[in-house]
Amino acid sequence: MAEQILKNCCEINICFLIRICYRRWKGGCIEPHPTDKALIVNYQLEATVFGEPNNPMIEEKKHCQKIIRLRSLNTKTNPTVLAREVVDKCELIHKSQLNEVEQIIFYLKNRKDNASNDNPHSSNRKSSTIQTSYMRSSARPYNNVAAISSNTLGLGSTGNTTKAKSTADVTINNIDEYVELLYEELSERVRGSAMILQIARNPDNLEELEKNDACLSALARVLREDWRKSLDLSTNIIYIFFCFSTYTKFHPLIVQYKIGSLCMDVIDFELRRYDTMRNELDVRKQPSSSTPSENAGKDMLNRSTEDSLDIMKEEKPIDMEPPRRRIPELKQRPKSGNWSSFHGTMSSSLMRNQMLNNSYHEALYSGANSNANALESVYPIEVKAQSIDSLDQNDPKMKKEEIDRLNKQLKIFAKKQEQLLRVAFYLLLNMAENVKLEEKMRRKNIVRMLVKALDRQNIDLLMLISTFLKKLSIVDENKDEMLVLNVVQKLPRLFQNPHTDLVQVTLKLVFNLSFDATLRLKMVAAGYLPMLVMLINDEKHHGVAVKILYHMSLDDRVKSMFMHTECVQMATDAIILNLNVKVDLDLIALCINLSLNRRNAQIMVEGRRLHSLMDRAFKYQDALLMKLLRNLSQHESLQIQYIDYVGDLARILTICEDESFIVECLGLLGNLALTDLDYSQILQNFQLISWIRKVLVPCARLDDIVLDTIVYLGTCACDELCALLFCRAKVVISLIELLKAKQEDDEIVLQIIFVFQQILRHESTREYMIKETESPAYLIDLMHDKNEEIRKVCDYCLDIIAISDSEWARRIKLEKFRNHNSQWLCMVESQQERDSEQDYTDNNDNDVNTFIRSEYLDNCDLYNINDHDIDSNSNNSNPLESSVNSTYSRPVNFVVAKILMKCTTCHLAPNLNVPVRVAMIAFISLSQICHHTLTPYMISYYSQK
Repeated sequence: MAEQILKNCCEINICFLIRICYRRWKGGCIEPHPTDKALIVNYQLEATVFGEPNNPMIEEKKHCQKIIRLRSLNTKTNPTVLAREVVDKCELIHKSQLNEVEQIIFYLKNRKDNASNDNPHSSNRKSSTIQTSYMRSSARPYNNVAAISSNTLGLGSTGNTTKAKSTADVTINNIDEYVELLYEELSERVRGSAMILQIARNPDNLEELEKNDACLSALARVLREDWRKSLDLSTNIIYIFFCFSTYTKFHPLIVQYKIGSLCMDVIDFELRRYDTMRNELDVRKQPSSSTPSENAGKDMLNRSTEDSLDIMKEEKPIDMEPPRRRIPELKQRPKSGNWSSFHGTMSSSLMRNQMLNNSYHEALYSGANSNANALESVYPIEVKAQSIDSLDQNDPKMKKEEIDRLNKQLKIFAKKQEQLLRVAFYLLLNMAENVKLEEKMRRKNIVRMLVKALDRQNIDLLMLISTFLKKLSIVDENKDEMLVLNVVQKLPRLFQNPHTDLVQVTLKLVFNLSFDATLRLKMVAAGYLPMLVMLINDEKHHGVAVKILYHMSLDDRVKSMFMHTECVQMATDAIILNLNVKVDLDLIALCINLSLNRRNAQIMVEGRRLHSLMDRAFKYQDALLMKLLRNLSQHESLQIQYIDYVGDLARILTICEDESFIVECLGLLGNLALTDLDYSQILQNFQLISWIRKVLVPCARLDDIVLDTIVYLGTCACDELCALLFCRAKVVISLIELLKAKQEDDEIVLQIIFVFQQILRHESTREYMIKETESPAYLIDLMHDKNEEIRKVCDYCLDIIAISDSEWARRIKLEKFRNHNSQWLCMVESQQERDSEQDYTDNNDNDVNTFIRSEYLDNCDLYNINDHDIDSNSNNSNPLESSVNSTYSRPVNFVVAKILMKCTTCHLAPNLNVPVRVAMIAFISLSQICHHTLTPYMISYYSQK
């Protein structure tokens, strides 16, 4: 009985556990195994623990993988049958994924790495493209830079069966063995680094390698100590860290081991070494044509690179076999009778570095190592280098053959060196994602290195360099350094390259540089303009090329150069033939800039292009296209062609709702100052007067519309009938009200005053402006405005008013006098306030102030002095009075000023009666009108006298 109860309790507990523990899985993607004949099934396992029904306590999710090995897969297997079997037996794969499983099995069946002698790197490359690891989300692809393949870096570069066999079994499980090779001889270190590189090229292995501190420390140490000894060793190790740099999460790892700094040291050294070899080869080519000064300069260059030459001695791997074709056959004497047929003119540095031209794979996996060691023991490289000086160099034929061979060797060396430069630059480009690291690179002259490497011929390297320079060019300091290094002169040859991707990247670099005016001028001087015009027709390069041409068109000196190319015709035709509603913004912007040049404008309207442009502008109401037509209308020679469209332009003002389009139409109408146009008829026929008055209401419309409307009024006011129409329709009153509201807007104020000027020019409207409006008073107020243009227009208007009305003439003269002598008047008034009343007790004219106040000037009639007032004092013996009665010549004006200043200074002014003093001031006022201004310097001078 007890056993039965216990059994029931256990069953209850088990049921309870089953009830509260819930697990389920969710299927995911299916991938091929990178090396084996297997499928990798990704799925997500979810577990939930319930304390009570519908009350989850703990939830957990875990990403899992299951490997399904296809042991029966071979070349005769039917992928469809096998896929159906896999789906039926595996519950993690849904039936809807049958086609996907079949495709993966088909891929595994035909994958070449199934054979033992096939290249394993193709599988790694293909599998890496299929990987869906989470690290891909943090990778930064550079679309403009081609991926670095194993073939370009020495991996799989030869078809040696022994090498393929040795690298076919590379696996991350043997990583410790590969690390141990890094502590062996140079050849073993190269082989070990190559095996680690093969592991690192698989993205799935990077996280495991990141945890292996011993491996990474060994790689960093070998690179730091031995990078000068072997190009292959440096390339392999830098490539390993480049694989890490592809993902942002591994960047701290590269910074930790200071790989970026080492890469810059390697790049700088390799560039200097290549220049040294080139210089030495140039010296060998033309030894007789070099002058002593040139030889001295080249010797100095060679001495400056002594360190690099010494380092080159260390480049030859110990166990590497010299190429057999470069070992002289001692048993056969050359036909020339000397031993210079092989090394007649070879330089010592090239001789020491000729061993670098073969891939290290040839030496590592060749079966003739023993013979190579024997040959080197008999004919060491040092003996060969020492024998160069004793070789006969008098045979021209042998000398030419040797130079050709040296050129070939240099090209082979450069090709191998470019592989190292490419992977090093690519690593730095990935690390430059961090702005601080990019700044450190700039301080270590990364720009100079990149510009120097632009002379190379490798397309992939040039694409990478152009991409890097494009990224750096957005920083002002880098852009200035590129200007100093004359990078503009090195880019034109890249435009002529048939590789479209390289041309595209170069154009983007030029676009970034074209924001600088100095660099734009250098581009024009270097002949960029015709090359860029040719690229407009290329659909792939059209967008960037037009942007660069737009920047160049910003300079007025360059606009005229466009007429010597086909750019103007091509751009205009592209706008006319465009089938879309909106034209290309960059293209229309380029045409707008070019239209400011008269000759370019004439080309744009040739062949009824103006008619096509106007039709398209009205059809789509394109504001930018109308702006182009507005710029074309600025040229007087083309204005006559717009007469047929004046009615359409006036009509659309009242019906169009697009304010930007209305602004351009108003601006175009404002430019058409033609005598043949009847402006009043246009205004009346299209009922524009009422529309204009609504626009002139303050704050009713945009300022741009208001401004262009006023400009159009100024153009229409040239016609007397239009001016009369404006006066009768009270448009002038609206302008005055707008002037009060827009006093701070100089442009609107200037255009309103210009309309006043145009109306004042007509006699029929002049009286209305003077007597019926407040325009003269506002013109006097604006006479002293800070804006010089406003002052000029005001002076012109006030001169017209002064000629027409004597009352306003006196007021205008008085205001001009007060303006010119404001400082003198202030000084006189301040002097009067300081003087005591006791100084004037003995004067006869106590009722008259000694100094004339500004109020007195306002109340007295300065310009209508009666002759009786002057003649009544003609008998006075005072010489001052006699001088006042002289003629109104320029000397008299200065004499009167001097007398008046002396009288005021010595307090003698009360001795003169009022009419005489008034006459003096009248003379001074006349002198001011004649532009003989009484400056403070003159006042001080006469006061001292």
